[in-house]
Amino acid sequence: MEEPTELFKDLAHALVKALDAWAATVGQVTDTARRPTRAGLVAELERERLEFERAGRSRKKIDLPLLSYWLKGRDQLLPGSKKNRLPGQEDCAAIARALRHRAPDSARELPHIGTEIADLARRLKDVAGPGWRDEVLASLAPATVAAAHPEPEAPALPATPGDPPKPARRWRGWQFAVATALAVGLITGTMALRSGASEGAGASAGDSASAVGLKGDHRCGRVRAVGAVSWKPCTSLSEDSLSFVVQLDNSSSRAITVKVRIGYVRAGAAHDCPAPWGTSQEVTVPAGATVTSPLDGCASPRVHAQAFQAEAFVAEKNASAWGYREYSPTVHLQADGRPVWAGQV
Repeated sequence: MEEPTELFKDLAHALVKALDAWAATVGQVTDTARRPTRAGLVAELERERLEFERAGRSRKKIDLPLLSYWLKGRDQLLPGSKKNRLPGQEDCAAIARALRHRAPDSARELPHIGTEIADLARRLKDVAGPGWRDEVLASLAPATVAAAHPEPEAPALPATPGDPPKPARRWRGWQFAVATALAVGLITGTMALRSGASEGAGASAGDSASAVGLKGDHRCGRVRAVGAVSWKPCTSLSEDSLSFVVQLDNSSSRAITVKVRIGYVRAGAAHDCPAPWGTSQEVTVPAGATVTSPLDGCASPRVHAQAFQAEAFVAEKNASAWGYREYSPTVHLQADGRPVWAGQV
């Protein structure tokens, strides 16, 4: 294959992010004591498939080896790996049905991820031909490819409204590698997926979006991706208020515009923020840079004995629907005003 084009690199980057998001979404559901095991999930999927078969309908089989393969995330694409099918729309819909009662948030997210994976795989094949899978990870910088790491204890997962903080768990090697690479890139703005991507190239747009990072007491949620733009919702504390923001990182070699919507949850109830950030704000993220929405774009006074978390959506500029929703970790303001973050000992 010839030197990959910029389009191929952007699509490849988006695909590995989508595969990692799929693995994290299903992995966190099946790795906790309160949720179905992988074997239990596979058994439920097979029960449904046999019911479909008796009704004259068909669905591809998902067995335990295939599920384990999908849970490798981007490592499915390592050279020399077995080329099983990637999790598609039909597969994600089936898993979502199996999880809808015990993990409704994950069940809502999976079909969106499956659609993204299918679309990106189709576009990569159109750009590079049948051998595209062997070229995806090779087209990315070495720092973005998962490597062997020790498995440290992970922090508690962000809580969703109405749920208690989820217990800490052991991360797999690829999850730790991905989290490390993303954290370094998002905080410093230096993660570039190709040589030549320079920090600060282009001009940022939006209502006072800034390249300045967050300081002080704050926590950010799980990283999501819209194409080459990674994003995460954050809650930041000041002396008398809470700010709910989104940090966006563009790892491509050109400026990208996305639209952002921010709200927050207080005591389990969702609250909208004022326009434009609470409705739909376009932000252009320069190549290789990280920008943060303004602290005063979505804020709330500190109220004792209440719990707060940021809620955010990010989508392509011309998208007709918002797609993924993500939350920051919950901060519980005690009766004396002292903040306690979800999972904090």
